[in-house]
Amino acid sequence: MKKGFVFIETVITVVVLAASLLYLYSSYNDIIVKEERRLYYDDVAHIYKANYVRNFLEEYSNIEEIKNYAFNRSYVINIGPDFDSMFTDINVTNNMRATFNTLFSGFNINQIVLVSSDLLKNCRDSEDSKCDTSNLSYSLNSYINTLNSTNYDTYLVIEFSEINTDGKITRCTPGDNTYCDTYYVSLEI
Repeated sequence: MKKGFVFIETVITVVVLAASLLYLYSSYNDIIVKEERRLYYDDVAHIYKANYVRNFLEEYSNIEEIKNYAFNRSYVINIGPDFDSMFTDINVTNNMRATFNTLFSGFNINQIVLVSSDLLKNCRDSEDSKCDTSNLSYSLNSYINTLNSTNYDTYLVIEFSEINTDGKITRCTPGDNTYCDTYYVSLEI
């Protein structure tokens, strides 16, 4: 009788330990998968380029004015050299628009998006019209969903795309070109 009780007790202990280890492994695996996705998106080489773009925007553009009025309609704003009121008249005269175009082509930037942290706070389960991100690609939406910090009011998200053909780096369109590698970087601005 004593041997049967010890056997049953041993089996129960092994089952409980095995279930606990499976649960821990599953949790650990989820964390690793999410971190691998962030590491893929936030390629170090592109972080330096994104920081350069952020510094350029903060110094030469009307980025604060854009943030003040543009987030009234949407939590996500696609900006670029031709964005209305991107530059003041003085900066247009100083040819900053052309410099910004050069940054776009030189860094292989497909698009630059400003994301309000309100998107991260208010739009997980909301049907607010400001939460609509249907104009963004699936991969960009996926990247924005990996952002979870609301320590800053606005995030600058840059989509870089590169293709290596005959040793040359050229721009490509994610989703349209199957050989296109897309990288995203986000920085507070």
